Amino acid sequence: MLIFSWAASAETNSESVTLRTATSESSGPNLTTTSPSLRPEDVGIVPIGINSPSPTTPVPVVLEESDDSPRSLEDFFGPNEGPVFRTAVGVNLLQPWSTRFGNQSIYSKTIFNPGIRYDLEAGYNVLPQIRLSVEGDFIYNSIHSVVWGNDTRYGTGSLYQVPVLFNATYHYLSQGPFRGYVGAGVGANWMVYQSGTALTEVGTYTSYQWNFAWQFTTGFTYTIQPGFDLDIGYKCLSMPSPNFADFGTSHAMFNHTAEIGLAWRF
Repeated sequence: MLIFSWAASAETNSESVTLRTATSESSGPNLTTTSPSLRPEDVGIVPIGINSPSPTTPVPVVLEESDDSPRSLEDFFGPNEGPVFRTAVGVNLLQPWSTRFGNQSIYSKTIFNPGIRYDLEAGYNVLPQIRLSVEGDFIYNSIHSVVWGNDTRYGTGSLYQVPVLFNATYHYLSQGPFRGYVGAGVGANWMVYQSGTALTEVGTYTSYQWNFAWQFTTGFTYTIQPGFDLDIGYKCLSMPSPNFADFGTSHAMFNHTAEIGLAWRF
């Protein structure tokens, strides 16, 4: 039970507040505070029957997203899955091509000058490491000379190749911008062989023929910006059994190409 006692003093014109706590057995100490117009609420004492002050509702703190949140490798190097388009150009070296005519008695070897190769390739990264693609190329080499037995002849001539290949390529995903790759492909090669009169014993010669072809590729890419790569690679294109009209048994033909290209990953 709380008992409040107020006393007014005429000399000091002040109020005295006395607080006494009593129990059934004993009385507690008196608390007296002297202050002009001082109320019990001002010293933290709330009289019976008066509601206590409502607690202040804390203001919620809004946490802003930080720009320093972790970023994935795709943020730096672009998507690892999805469509891909690639184009490249390079120097093509065609190994000398040898064959025998008729009853195998006439030996012939064609020697080619360094040529050029253009690549266009459309593919899809079915997995971050695996790319499937279709490639169409154009390869040109001029003829340097033709050997007939012990006779070497010089003249004009050329070999055009248009391979169409289905490729599978494995890419090694590194933690940086450099990525190595290795791949293989199979398909067909449209070949056009032309030679002038000075190179043959039968006059001007032209043959058009499709031949089975396979290819091995290796190289590396460097990401210039996310989804855009510089591609430097090597390709070996081979026809195991090239077939031309009026030619006899032929040895396999091999093209070696060092090329540089660009690839877009979407």
